[in-house]
Amino acid sequence: MAKDNSLSLEFRKSITQRVDAGLVARPSEIVDEVLRSRPLSGTHAEFYRAFAKKQLVDMVTQMLKRVGMSDDPAPPQMVFPGHSRLVKSYPIRRNGERALVPLSQCSDRELSDHISLLRKQAKGCDNHADELEGYIKSRPVSGDSSKGEQTTNLQPA
Repeated sequence: MAKDNSLSLEFRKSITQRVDAGLVARPSEIVDEVLRSRPLSGTHAEFYRAFAKKQLVDMVTQMLKRVGMSDDPAPPQMVFPGHSRLVKSYPIRRNGERALVPLSQCSDRELSDHISLLRKQAKGCDNHADELEGYIKSRPVSGDSSKGEQTTNLQPA
């Protein structure tokens, strides 16, 4: 069920509608809304609904996590007016759940925490780039690797 593309589309539509309306996009509420439109029946319906809800909340949470976490310009529908990287809503942990919270509804503390996370990620990327540069400088030259033509065929173990 979690790999159902129509579910992903419904989740994205619900997220977009909430963001556009300036509402908090909580995974559990989004999943409840979608499950109401896909009722289950039968003897074990409650069991399947509970199992599905947990899996689907995890799926929606993953969809929300990446918003506002990249150096790439935000998708046009998510851009906060007048900016290229600020987004209308940010993934914030509230009430034990990561939700997309409209920028205007985020507290200074929540935004400061997000700033710290972005700076930590930037430092990690900078360190990673430094290590790659060091690796290139120190590795033994073999074949045509300096021209970027060498490929590695990685097979799963």
